[in-house]
Amino acid sequence: MSVNTALREIEAIERLIGPYEFFSYEAKMVLTTLRNLREALNKMDRERIKQILNEMSNIEVAAAPYRGYGFVEEALEHAKKLSGELKKILGE
Repeated sequence: MSVNTALREIEAIERLIGPYEFFSYEAKMVLTTLRNLREALNKMDRERIKQILNEMSNIEVAAAPYRGYGFVEEALEHAKKLSGELKKILGE
C-alpha cells in the first residue's frame, strides 16, 4: 500500500537527518514538514498531503549547501521515492 511505503520513506529520511535537527535550520524545516506529512497521512487529509507535496519541492533547494554528503544524497533519494508515493496516493 502506498501509505505504508510513504511512511517508511518518511522514517528513512528522519533517521538520516534527525541527528542534525538542532545544528541545521534546513534539517529542522524538513523534519517539521515530514511530521506534518505523517499527521496528514494518518488522517488521509488529501488537501494537506497535496500542499505538503508542493512544499517538498523545496527540499532540494534546502539541501543544496549540503550536497555531496552521503546521508544528504540518500535522504534526497528517499524524498524522490516519497514524492512518487504521495502522487500515487493522490491519484496523480
